[in-house]
Amino acid sequence: MTKNVLFYARYSTDRQNEVSIETQVELGKAFVANKGWKLVDTYADSAISGTSFTSRPGIQQVLAHVKRERIDVVLCVTADRLSRDVEHSSKILKELNYHDTAIWTVQAGQEISHMELHMRSTLSHELVEQIRYRTREGMKTAVKKGKASTCLAYGYKLSQQRDANGDRIRGLREVDPAKAEIVRRIYQLYADGMSPRDIAQLLNREGIPGPRGRKWRDTAIRGHVGRGTGILNNESYIGRMVWNRRQYRKNPQTEKRTARANHNSDWVVTDVPEMRIVTDELWGRVKDRQKEIGELFDFGQSNRLNATHRPEYLLSHLLECEECGGPYAISGKDRYSCGFR
Repeated sequence: MTKNVLFYARYSTDRQNEVSIETQVELGKAFVANKGWKLVDTYADSAISGTSFTSRPGIQQVLAHVKRERIDVVLCVTADRLSRDVEHSSKILKELNYHDTAIWTVQAGQEISHMELHMRSTLSHELVEQIRYRTREGMKTAVKKGKASTCLAYGYKLSQQRDANGDRIRGLREVDPAKAEIVRRIYQLYADGMSPRDIAQLLNREGIPGPRGRKWRDTAIRGHVGRGTGILNNESYIGRMVWNRRQYRKNPQTEKRTARANHNSDWVVTDVPEMRIVTDELWGRVKDRQKEIGELFDFGQSNRLNATHRPEYLLSHLLECEECGGPYAISGKDRYSCGFR
């Protein structure tokens, strides 16, 4: 009996490319042709983790197709292409079983049983957790050695230092003189009383490229004091590297990453004097001004009379800007925006 087949392919990150999808599809087509089955359609998710579900349009299209048309087999190269999450694997399996649709893999060459799918998804989930752990430990070791663990902050460039074999040593940075001068100028302007918004506008008028070559935004300068983000809070500029301020977890409801502050005892702090751009005196002036502004803001929030100036809304004090951590405020009918912009 000829079976109607849907093929599903996926690759995980933007560091891979479409060739991965093409290779999977070719393997799937060859398998279907060898079996004498009918390939009804193919679906794919590009650069999306297998630990997600609702954010994968390809797998959602597969399930929608199964609901509207008789499909005998959902085929993928390996079970981990379908999902790397135990809960999501179970959900997909239940959906397909309800419509009498089997899961096959090219690798196994046969239908995947319930037990095998659960075992493979459990192993895949454990593998993901192990990779996360090893990655974080690797980053911790790199930071302790004074190496960069994330993308380059504004004011630095990749070091060209090489090892005994002539290979460039990865993770090392050095000060970019031209950008470092811009950093010092930003600190000086802010310490002298100019706001981050006015600084950003000034730099843009002068045609000075911002981080990653884009226009300057006040949020990139202001950042968030408590989280150590933004030009004015980057301790690398005073020769101190701080890592692990926050941890990120995926919300199981929204599948979006949420940040949680780590206790300062969990921070990894390393002195890197060669990375210094700003003097302690200038850094101190900036911190003093931030403290003054913060106290004024706190007074406004704690003053009972001030609380009567504006009505409270359902989401008051609950929303904050993802970029700078500033409070959200109503900026129009049914619209919220960052109060710091």
